[in-house]
Amino acid sequence: MLTYSTRPRGGVVHALKLAERLRALGIDITVYSLARMDDSPSSAGYFRSVSVPYEIFQYEWHPDLITRLERMIESYSANLPKDMDIYHAQDCVGGTALAHMRAKGEVSAPIFRTIHHVDDFAEPRLFEFEKRAVAHADYRFVVSRYWQRVLMDEYGYDSIISYNGIDVSDFSSLPKRKAVAPTILFVGGLEPRKGLEYLVHALEHVVDELPDARLIAVAKTGFRGTDEVGWFKALSERLGIAEHIEFRESVSQEKLLEYYSECDVLVLPSKTEGWGLALMEAMVCGKPVVASRVGGIPELVRDRVDGILVDAGDVRGLANAIVQLLRDPGLRAKMGSAGANRAQEFSWDSTARVVLDAYEKALVKSENTRS
Repeated sequence: MLTYSTRPRGGVVHALKLAERLRALGIDITVYSLARMDDSPSSAGYFRSVSVPYEIFQYEWHPDLITRLERMIESYSANLPKDMDIYHAQDCVGGTALAHMRAKGEVSAPIFRTIHHVDDFAEPRLFEFEKRAVAHADYRFVVSRYWQRVLMDEYGYDSIISYNGIDVSDFSSLPKRKAVAPTILFVGGLEPRKGLEYLVHALEHVVDELPDARLIAVAKTGFRGTDEVGWFKALSERLGIAEHIEFRESVSQEKLLEYYSECDVLVLPSKTEGWGLALMEAMVCGKPVVASRVGGIPELVRDRVDGILVDAGDVRGLANAIVQLLRDPGLRAKMGSAGANRAQEFSWDSTARVVLDAYEKALVKSENTRS
């Protein structure tokens, strides 16, 4: 199984959890990942301990996106083993590397690809790169019915739904903490598709209604490596709300659990989204959520039951939803309880069984083709 990073991004979390469950089902699985040569912590291991064998290959970072992608692909192509029975990429980098290896006759086994989302409007070159990578897979997984429809309607590809899951045990040590001030939490990347700028703008209106409200943004640098927290800090300063926002690029799992415990509501104002792992994590912690009505989110979050959904880019609607929840502890408790039950409907064990079934069918087909 291939994933492009060792940091806690959605595809990486999915890959590690899925790999661990597949191993529990008796599969001999190894995870392969990439890390920048100048990033020693990433090269040393993942953001958490893992119970499957893994190997991390280094690459030299470059400011130009395509050059960087080429170097990542070259690192994979030069180091990946060529005798596996199944290859499963979680992103366009691994998928493209496998396609190159097959073109050179180095890989003949079935190639799977999990497609978490296909669009990236901020970077057209990455969008085109992703579309080509999707085309090269033999079999495709998606993480929601929404993306299954998109893949068929816009690209003509069949796919299998393998939902993201949640491990309730990961949150069993949730500390009992409550922030003094009304607290909003954002967990996601700084890349444009996550819509953090909408939340910063919405916070201006929230503070007008609740002057002591604050936002904690656990906001990681995006895949391109060019997303800067300074832009968001400058925006908050221009809006006069800088003292109401705390930015954290990366935190430990223990600290993240503290943030989930302390917050009153988690907000994910995405422009597009495959699923939204942060939503599921907040829900299992009993927190109500506010999110955009995009991608796979409505399949997870039931509007006015587990949280409140708004149109992407609707800053005023976002602000109104946040204020409503911050002012009504009874509504927060009701939605938080419903969300906790909802999140537990999605398990990594179920996802692993779906994936294993697809693997087994692909191997039978491959054997029949060779014979």
